[in-house]
Amino acid sequence: MAKLSGARAVGIAGGEDKCRYVVETLGFDACIDYKAADWYQDLQRATPDGVDGCFENVGGVVLDATLARMNPFGRIALCGMIAGYNGEPAPLKHPALIVTQRLCVQGFIVSEHLDVWPQALRELGEWVAAQRLHYRESIAEGLDSAVDAFIGLFKGRNFGKQLVKLV
Repeated sequence: MAKLSGARAVGIAGGEDKCRYVVETLGFDACIDYKAADWYQDLQRATPDGVDGCFENVGGVVLDATLARMNPFGRIALCGMIAGYNGEPAPLKHPALIVTQRLCVQGFIVSEHLDVWPQALRELGEWVAAQRLHYRESIAEGLDSAVDAFIGLFKGRNFGKQLVKLV
């Protein structure tokens, strides 16, 4: 969606295959493998002019690294913090960057925007139909596989949206 709006898009994913997919299929300008030893240097190279906007769903070290690259008055939409879903705290190392860079950080929960859902669904559907927007799903079969699929989310085993097919 960032690319469709004319922005430079840099993704962060776990593993070479996922990063290749992000660039070659999804059309991002670059993708950083957070599992690589020098991934922060890769992020610096991919964002030489800094970061103006971030859609964050990981938190932890990924959010810390992104905060360090944010430009003044940048915006961060927080839609998830999976790094802390295991119950351990995921504190920020440099929260003062929010102040010094005058960042706008806001939580984002899709259910609070149901008034624009029909319009969004229509636009997203048109982009998917026109192959301008792509998605990928990992589908586990049967209720018995649900627990393993859920645990796999935290280990990066899924490739795309994780679903469990019940019927």
